[in-house]
Amino acid sequence: MFKDHYFLFARDINGKVAAIHQMTFDNQRRLLQQLKEDKLLRLEVPKRVFHYGESFSLVPGILFDASLLSVYLFFAEKPKEGDKLFQTSLESNTLHLVGSIDEAVSDALQSGYSDTYFHHGASCFLSYALKEKFNLIDQEILLVLYDSFFYLAAFSKQEIVLFNRFEAYTKDDVLRYLMGILQQMGFNRNHCRVTVYGDCESLGIDEAWGETYFRNFKISTPHPNIQYLEGTEEFQQRSLFESYWVLP
Repeated sequence: MFKDHYFLFARDINGKVAAIHQMTFDNQRRLLQQLKEDKLLRLEVPKRVFHYGESFSLVPGILFDASLLSVYLFFAEKPKEGDKLFQTSLESNTLHLVGSIDEAVSDALQSGYSDTYFHHGASCFLSYALKEKFNLIDQEILLVLYDSFFYLAAFSKQEIVLFNRFEAYTKDDVLRYLMGILQQMGFNRNHCRVTVYGDCESLGIDEAWGETYFRNFKISTPHPNIQYLEGTEEFQQRSLFESYWVLP
């Protein structure tokens, strides 16, 4: 669920995507109405919700305490009273991604069913980046592009050293953040590998552009962990990262 649209995937008994709903909304009232009327959402089956809120906090497992979710999130933004707070455990509980969602929206999504599990949307990309870390070189940046923002994970010697969200409306915005992070991390742009996933076309990002600034630059597609029934696989043409990979 993004700030102005959401995708709903329904899977069959074998775990293959059988149906997809895409909805847009311009205010919360409209969103709540759509959630109430969505027939797929009304099915009494387990649900996983990925909410791409701007605020999140990544907490090392050694410091994590499930009773302190609001404290962790406070470092990004003070949660509103009544917000539903949640966390996702990653890499065998060595990292925890904490997020929140508006109370009214969470109630509409759960709709009285107990088997509804909430995750921050960044958990999909972050889980993939962590899975790939043993294939990375000693200086590596992975990022995934969306409509107006991107997530970026930086690794040094196969260990994650930075993960964050950045606003980006042009490819110059992306470049500005990349250069700043390279400097902050002490990475060499003639050595560091930069791998980009997601909607590159909307920002006019291609490999020729990337190779102008980085010697080791590539645009890639995640190794998929999602299977589709015939006809629904066309959804992958949108270049949405989550049409290939979701949190396992």
